[in-house]
Amino acid sequence: MATQTLLEEAALPTTSPQRLSLLASDSDPQVRAQARGHPQCPPRILSLLELAETSPELLTPGHLELLATLGPAAQELAARHPHTPDQTLVALGMRGLMPVILKTQVSRTEQWFMQRAQQDFTLAQYLAQDRSVPWNLRRSARRTYRAAAATPLPAAAPADGFIPDGVAVPADSVREKLRRRREPIELTLEESLLIENDVRLQRLAARHPFLPVELLVWLDQRSPHGQARETLLNRLATHDLPAKTLLQFSREGDWEERAAVARNPALPGPGRERLRRDADWWVRAAVAENPHATPQDLLWLAQDAEHVTIREGVAAHPNTPGELLTRLATDGERAVRLQVARNPSAPPEALEALVGDEGFMVREAVAAHALCPPDILTRLAADPNERVNFVARLRTGPISETAATAALATRRRQVKLALSATPGTPRPAVEQLARDRNPQVRAQIALHPQLPDGTRRHLTSDPVAAVSLIARALDDETPPDQLAFLPRHDARVRQALSRNRQAPEPVLDDLSEDPLMDVRLNVVLNPAAPGTALKRRLVDQPLRPDIRRHPRYQGEVQDHLHGLEYAEANQPDATPDALRLLAQSDAGKVRRRVARHANTADDTLLLLAEDSDTEIRRALLKRKQELPYALQRRLADDALPDIRSQLILRPELTAPVLLHLASRADEDEGQLVALARHPGVTPEVLTALARHTQSGARRAAAEHPLTPTLLLVQLVNDPQDHVQRGVLRNPACPPEALLALIRHPRLHLSIAQHPLADGKVLEALVYDAAYDRYIRTERWLKSTPLWKTAPVERWRGWVTSRASQRAFAQRNVFLAVIEHERVTLRALRFISRLNHPDINPAIHRRRQQLLGGPSSEVSS
Repeated sequence: MATQTLLEEAALPTTSPQRLSLLASDSDPQVRAQARGHPQCPPRILSLLELAETSPELLTPGHLELLATLGPAAQELAARHPHTPDQTLVALGMRGLMPVILKTQVSRTEQWFMQRAQQDFTLAQYLAQDRSVPWNLRRSARRTYRAAAATPLPAAAPADGFIPDGVAVPADSVREKLRRRREPIELTLEESLLIENDVRLQRLAARHPFLPVELLVWLDQRSPHGQARETLLNRLATHDLPAKTLLQFSREGDWEERAAVARNPALPGPGRERLRRDADWWVRAAVAENPHATPQDLLWLAQDAEHVTIREGVAAHPNTPGELLTRLATDGERAVRLQVARNPSAPPEALEALVGDEGFMVREAVAAHALCPPDILTRLAADPNERVNFVARLRTGPISETAATAALATRRRQVKLALSATPGTPRPAVEQLARDRNPQVRAQIALHPQLPDGTRRHLTSDPVAAVSLIARALDDETPPDQLAFLPRHDARVRQALSRNRQAPEPVLDDLSEDPLMDVRLNVVLNPAAPGTALKRRLVDQPLRPDIRRHPRYQGEVQDHLHGLEYAEANQPDATPDALRLLAQSDAGKVRRRVARHANTADDTLLLLAEDSDTEIRRALLKRKQELPYALQRRLADDALPDIRSQLILRPELTAPVLLHLASRADEDEGQLVALARHPGVTPEVLTALARHTQSGARRAAAEHPLTPTLLLVQLVNDPQDHVQRGVLRNPACPPEALLALIRHPRLHLSIAQHPLADGKVLEALVYDAAYDRYIRTERWLKSTPLWKTAPVERWRGWVTSRASQRAFAQRNVFLAVIEHERVTLRALRFISRLNHPDINPAIHRRRQQLLGGPSSEVSS
């Protein structure tokens, strides 16, 4: 497990009171405040610190001696106080507070320290070797130091680290120490002196990676630009040196030393702030390589438009803010754009800007990026470059264990990163990637959902800090108080924390405002996310379906979401995409508003047409805009009759939809009648209605003027009387239909009064076959001598009498035929068989009208 920070330690309930005493007087104000608020912090120490900060003039020498044993802030107070005992002040000076003492103590000057150094070999050694000591005092102390080293010491009281007179330090033992380069080295004063006087030992010492910095500086001064120089720069760049040493080199070192210190992760923040403003651009570029460089440092460095190396380092740093990476994605230098594409914190917006980059290595890195959106991966899967489309296909398609093994055999970093970022990567490949020598691959695989918990815990002790940090952030065994203080500049750390169910609620609450959608989505999916985090993310429409599935959704979050969605649905300028997401709301009033919104897209309307809430489907029918055909067709299949009834009232219904409704066997008769009356009804629809099992539908079709003639003739034979009468009521009823209706005697009067009845219809209406034979016989008899004979006269009287009797029941029909404007003389001749006082005058008048003059007698 990685080392805890001081702030984390000050918050732990297991921290001892002694440790809290030191932390309560730390140089960091946050650490001090956290430790002083700890319930186990000793009250005596708290009172002493309060007294030293508010009333330092009341401090006694005993108080000052106790302060000198505490943390840096308390030690500095003691170093400044004029009543601090001499021995305590010397001890404070040897702890690195020499500059403070010389600057604030009037009576404790350099000469004062030199007088004591002549009597104290340890103090002389410190003054001569420590770089925090001013140069003038160090130079004077070196002479005293060498003189003291040459003076035999009493055997009874040897100085610390000093071998008494008569005991020689063998060079072989020093040489053996210097050859063990894999372990830290501790040198006594005599061993250091021996190295300074032996050239061979100096050559060995110059190569030891753990040699004290002071000795390396001396070796470098003795042989400039030699091996000691290389070792010194490496030690300054990579080793966990004391903060005062690093700060001193950041102020006083040459450009190479400042650049090396700038890369050191242990460099305190003030040192980085100083070096990021350094006059040498190489030093500023080195700050961009520091793993602990803050976003503020990187934003400052990105302002350098002259040096590509600086921008390249900023583009590669995982702590660089997403907005800055998006801006650097359009940089004119390909090297900068490549580093943006490889940066694990690059947001999707930056990757979108790089998808069309002319460099295939840039596109390949985009395809391997864990945050690359699916639509970009689809585009890159068709890239003409083989390496690019291979990596993209690894991210988009299913991966078998064989395919993963073959991909890993390429040994390309982008292929490994692509497999590390793909959820479907087989578990054996995931475990192999967790052992990869590339720290970027190990860092990415630490986030993989298929990674076993044991393997992830193993990564928490990874030698690379970034890998261990990510693994700790996702490990559910990491204590919550440690998770709360993990640095979150790296996007991978935020992704890991947002997925960790043990993450404290304040952490998840902060991450709910993360600029990366992936982090915000993980927070929403995390069961431990507080309600405040969910409410804050309600503004992200794509996250709302996941929020609705959260165990803390019911209640305040749900009410807040419903109010927000209803306000959005009432916006007249709401976009179709926004309305599509609002259509998934669990609030009926929101979906109803979307159903009536003018900007709702057709596919969203179809989705709402499937809604189980009847009111939503009714709201669709109240739209002022025309309903698209697909929606009409869907509503025509609705199970509720009233939905279909309201649909029939829509004037824009298309003929296919009307035909589909007319073909429904279970349709209500009233709706079928409404269909026949629809302004868009077609002959095909009327044909379907005329063949429907519902007699009301057939009647409606029979009454419609667009019903085909042949169909009307067929409806004449309908078994239902009202259907037959419907044909008769048809304003466009053709004579053929009227002629067919004559077979129904009860309709004769209506047919005789029909305005579209022609002469043929009227003749058929009053026709009598026996009387027709009589007329033909009479016509023949007129040409024979038998015409005036008594038997013929009696026969004529009997025939006409019988015909008149048969026709009497049709008196009203005959009268209607006589008055019809299309009556013919032949029809009148048939009517004349009825001998009736109302008929004869009517026939007479009508004949005059038809012949245009006085009528002749009706022929027998």
